[in-house]
Amino acid sequence: MTTALVLSYWNLNDPRTGGLQRVNALLDAIGSGVTLCQPGDPHPQFNTVPLKLDLGRRKRIINWGMFNFFWPANSKLVHGLIEKEKPSVIVLTSTWAFAPLREHHDIPIVLDAHDVNAVAIGERYGVRHPFTTLVRRWEARVVQRANHVFACSDVDRAKFIELYGVPGEKVSVAPNGIDVPESIDEIESVPIPQEYEEKLKDSTALLFVGGMGYQPNRKAFDLLNSVIMPELERKYPGQYRLVICGGTPPGQIHPSIVVVGRVDDALLRGYLKRADMCLAPITTGSGTRLKILEYMAARRLVIATPKGAEGLACEHGKDIVIAEPDAFCDSIVELASDPDRARALAEMGYKLVSERYDWDVAAKPVWRDVLGRWLDVDGKGSVEK
Repeated sequence: MTTALVLSYWNLNDPRTGGLQRVNALLDAIGSGVTLCQPGDPHPQFNTVPLKLDLGRRKRIINWGMFNFFWPANSKLVHGLIEKEKPSVIVLTSTWAFAPLREHHDIPIVLDAHDVNAVAIGERYGVRHPFTTLVRRWEARVVQRANHVFACSDVDRAKFIELYGVPGEKVSVAPNGIDVPESIDEIESVPIPQEYEEKLKDSTALLFVGGMGYQPNRKAFDLLNSVIMPELERKYPGQYRLVICGGTPPGQIHPSIVVVGRVDDALLRGYLKRADMCLAPITTGSGTRLKILEYMAARRLVIATPKGAEGLACEHGKDIVIAEPDAFCDSIVELASDPDRARALAEMGYKLVSERYDWDVAAKPVWRDVLGRWLDVDGKGSVEK
């Protein structure tokens, strides 16, 4: 018997991005009573009903997969699942998954919000842009209809309450997390290719991880490519190299930048081990950055903008270095010249992430506590029959 129907416009089978990792952690927290509705191939762990059509196969400007549940055949599929399975609760992994539920259902609806979407879109296009208005109105409708909303930070929770008048007791913080390894030496990885090792030889290796299909990552890369790395190269020729993992940026790339494209998990961990510092010069977006947690979990020093560190319980000078974009270069140089301090910050960052941001201590207890109103969830993430 299905106890939770989970609707996702993403295919969750290869969770490389932070958002997909979060949804998979949510599924694990709910456990075996899940029926998952997603595009593409069935999930390897959970009962899956594939969508009839995936609009996200074509990505132009935006991910059109966000409208998957508006497609009549997909909406009809969801209605049929509700009638057949009679779930105890419906879990939305995005506001856009609400589309089939515009018709009234008595089944409780829970939204797991990765960000405050209208805030992120407003930063990208402007608060008065028609698309921002559309997103804000839709998001308001969904969060006001939902029986409960999970936000990923206190910042986002406050925004839901302020922007949409959602009662405080209806919004819980389920922080983003990561599966924290006990030691960097215990992380399964492979050495980076020799051609890239040669490019990094005798230099301070910087690392930025982020898919170029995501606007905040593209904007961060633009800052690295047009401002930060040129300034470092001008002042300290040949001393710094930046590795970009996650995609191939468009346009001309500064010679001090090494683009390795998308890599598998083992090779990504190899680049993490090789890095001297990890960077998060994020200037737009909402939610919290899982890449920072991944950096910290690998015991790597993190330098981030205030926006990049937003919503995380980190503290400048204690477990992270927070710098405005115009001070990023100075922070990199200062930490490169003080390796003892860099190591101490990295160790404290690891301590923070292991104590507060492992999935098992961050989001999963919150998800289970709230969903326990409608589900019989045990403490190990399985649903009792």
